[in-house]
Amino acid sequence: PKSVAPSARIPSQLCTARSIMPVDRHVLANERTLMAWLRLAATMGLGAFLVNVLQKSSSKAALGPMSLVQSLVAIIIAAVSLVRFYQRDYLLKSRHMGAAFGDWMLPVLSGGMILAIVVSATGSAISRWAEWHFHGPECVALPGFLETPGAPRPHVYVSFHGSSEPTSAICHPEQGVSGIHKFSLASGEYVGPATDQLSAVQKMPRQLLVAGDHLLVADGAPSMSSVAVFGRCVPPEPDHVSVPPREFLGVIRAPAQDTRSAEGLLAHGAPVTPLAMEHPYGLALGPDGSTLHVSTQNGGAAISVSLKNGSMALTQQVAPPVPLVGRQVGGPLRGIAVDAANCMHVADRKAHRVAHYCPADAPQPSGFTEVKHPIALSVVHDMPHEAGTLLVGSVEKRASLDADGSDIGDAEGVVLAFPLDLHKPVFPLQVSATYGDKKSLSHPAGMLVSGGLLYVLDQSSKQLLSFDLETAKYKGAAIKTLPDVPEDVALVPDGC
Repeated sequence: PKSVAPSARIPSQLCTARSIMPVDRHVLANERTLMAWLRLAATMGLGAFLVNVLQKSSSKAALGPMSLVQSLVAIIIAAVSLVRFYQRDYLLKSRHMGAAFGDWMLPVLSGGMILAIVVSATGSAISRWAEWHFHGPECVALPGFLETPGAPRPHVYVSFHGSSEPTSAICHPEQGVSGIHKFSLASGEYVGPATDQLSAVQKMPRQLLVAGDHLLVADGAPSMSSVAVFGRCVPPEPDHVSVPPREFLGVIRAPAQDTRSAEGLLAHGAPVTPLAMEHPYGLALGPDGSTLHVSTQNGGAAISVSLKNGSMALTQQVAPPVPLVGRQVGGPLRGIAVDAANCMHVADRKAHRVAHYCPADAPQPSGFTEVKHPIALSVVHDMPHEAGTLLVGSVEKRASLDADGSDIGDAEGVVLAFPLDLHKPVFPLQVSATYGDKKSLSHPAGMLVSGGLLYVLDQSSKQLLSFDLETAKYKGAAIKTLPDVPEDVALVPDGC
């Protein structure tokens, strides 16, 4: 066969066109590099989002800067990778196959930023561990508050909204206070801790109750759902004035087995299940002094507990339960109270009413009293009515709600007084007095009566407000500065 010269095998015009085309493998490599950096930027952006979600759920202010840094790094990596892609594309079209100036920038920048985030997160974790391990006992008393054990009496216990991580937040009250603390009702001064937040790992304290020598505290955390029991007060040491925190004895909770799917477990007198016990909120003691009544916010139930033998029973299913699945959702029930005639009163916030059961273990309600968004309930005998008075904290104008159904922002609240008839209860109850207005009270929570004054916790202002019991006139703030959103208040027994 006739030989063909190498130069004649490919037309010269094709060679010329070929010479100005970039090499395919370099183009593909450039595109793959761009996609890799964009994936890294997207991953860091997703990480910033997850850190932001974690910050909101755990109230960790320290996670805010980390989320911002990750977002900035993701934006920088995406922007620089695009710039480098077009620069490399231009060089390839110019038949430049070597390294482009600045190719080291992205690896060094991203690697340095990732290393800085890892070192920062590790350092923060070690710092938190060291702070809890070495300084935690010092923070049992509220940091930033002057402990004054000799403050004038009477003293009060105050519970707070709490923290999802009480041990790591113990030195940072702004992240939530899970311990119970004492304040002077006379001067507003901080007296000291009533419980040890390190040894009694409560997360979300709600209402509290002094039952004989013991202090009972409802814990509404989804993973806890129990009533914590604290021992008697221990007298102070001879050379000390302050009373040490009460000893943590244990918790009252539903049986461990989960029987949510079984039928007939929400009936009167049925065994208490984890579903019925979800998010305990209110506590009340029966007139016999040995029966504890618990209202569960998400369980929608009223539960009775014998303080003699520990037996539990579902007394009433006041409202349908709202299971805590995936996220915390506010349930229907709030406070509970029992009067001297053994009538039980339960606040159903979602239904805008207070349900009455006479007697407390009646299978069906004896009646209802319409109240807008009732919260805390309390039966007091210091009012003019001999049979006692039912006090109901009400949010008459709701503000926006957070995840667990608590009001945030501006709201208008009042406390309504309903006289009780212990001999022949008649429902609905009739209002005899109204305490508070939009200028003085926004979101009422726990309340008590002492020395002719009604004291009401206001969650919006984080204060304990006082009103004249007879005239309902606002007298001012008894405690002006509280470290966290308050939940409940109770008088401290003498000697504690």
